[in-house]
Amino acid sequence: MNVIFNKQEKYAIVSVLIKIMEADGIIDPREVEFLDGVLIELNISEEEIEIIQDYDFGQDTAIIRQLSVEKLTIAKQLFTNMAESDGYSDPRELEIINTLGVL
Repeated sequence: MNVIFNKQEKYAIVSVLIKIMEADGIIDPREVEFLDGVLIELNISEEEIEIIQDYDFGQDTAIIRQLSVEKLTIAKQLFTNMAESDGYSDPRELEIINTLGVL
């Protein structure tokens, strides 16, 4: 990623990715692998995951909707890739993405 996200933006993106991963009630190893890759790419530590888990969807949505076009494009791709990472985009996963109002 060539775009620099601030800490709040990173946290909101990862929070949404976790919500997508958990949406269908099944956490597939491929989803975990995808998330781990994003955490490395965004330089997010285990301690920060604790903070991220306190983010609620309203907070996530407010932050995501304020992203620049370039950042939003990357975030949307990450959300879509997470939904597709287990080989099936569950409607509950897609609903989270649609609810953000960014597609």
